[in-house]
Amino acid sequence: AVLALSNKLHTAILTPGKPLKSMLALLSSNVEEAFKALGSPLQCEYKLDGFRLQIHKTPQGIHLFTRRLEEVTTQFPDIVALAEKYISGNTYILDTEAVGIHKTTKKYVPFQSISQRIKRKHDIHEMAEKYPVELNVFDILYYNGASYINLSLIERRKQLEKVITNQPGKIKVTEKLVTSNVKEANAFFEKSLKHGTEGLMLKNVESPFRPGRYVGGWMKLKRILEPLDLVIVGAEYGSGKRAGVLSSYVIACQDNKKFLTCGMVATGVKEKETEGTTFTELTKLLKPLIIEQHGRYVNIKAKIIIEVGYEEIQRSPSYTSGYALRFPRFHMIKLDKTLAEINSLSDIKKIYHTQKRKH
Repeated sequence: AVLALSNKLHTAILTPGKPLKSMLALLSSNVEEAFKALGSPLQCEYKLDGFRLQIHKTPQGIHLFTRRLEEVTTQFPDIVALAEKYISGNTYILDTEAVGIHKTTKKYVPFQSISQRIKRKHDIHEMAEKYPVELNVFDILYYNGASYINLSLIERRKQLEKVITNQPGKIKVTEKLVTSNVKEANAFFEKSLKHGTEGLMLKNVESPFRPGRYVGGWMKLKRILEPLDLVIVGAEYGSGKRAGVLSSYVIACQDNKKFLTCGMVATGVKEKETEGTTFTELTKLLKPLIIEQHGRYVNIKAKIIIEVGYEEIQRSPSYTSGYALRFPRFHMIKLDKTLAEINSLSDIKKIYHTQKRKH
């Protein structure tokens, strides 16, 4: 009866082949905070450092979409093949994380190692061979004509486990633990880190699937201090050998759809293409987004999201957020992120207060 009601409410808005926005997680400082916010028991799952893919099966075949709702089916023929072979069903929409694995050790590798596959237009099969991924499936939103988004996480997970044929190293349902015990959850967190993951996703077992972030749904737990996903809103042209390229970048978090600055990053970007993301590459991306210029300084339309590492967070009147990252360092461009998913001011405050308690 629940499924029938769900169908009446949601079948009209869910159509395989048309992607929907991802459900997102709030940041948690520790397991205890997650239990307090989400209730008990919790479903704990490995949090993987990959890229999120929605897999849609229509009568015409398999379609893959990023969290930006961009279709990337042609870039991942290996994932299409896995879906065709190991996922049952006539039509479906699944939420997954494709995580890079080392060709020989089969251990997880950082997102940076496989991120170039998302935008690749040429040598697709060679890239799939060079940078293999394991598909971790964690949610089912639609199956054989029925919408599942209004069902509880427990019910969705039961159905999900029926339709996936696990093949470790290729495709599997995410590792999980359902528990009401803080000690068990913490032990699972430590176990996840030993397996090379980012930490845990912590989920309310009764939660429906709701696009966006909402209190009482999902939280994520990482090792503090975690890198932050921030957007570039300004930059400065360099001098000397960096003349003509933007070489320092003003970064911002978000707060109620406003972008608040929290630092300027200049280290971590490379001079040579063989070493990683270059100043020239970032300049090409940012120049079309320049809104206004004052000498060497430019204001930039918020679009390019980067991952930034740092030593700590400090209070600062110099930036509109009131905080500054100490010794920020560029890690990578985050092609799979949307502006709604960059770190918030509340995330930065949470990390700031957590680090203060540790000192």
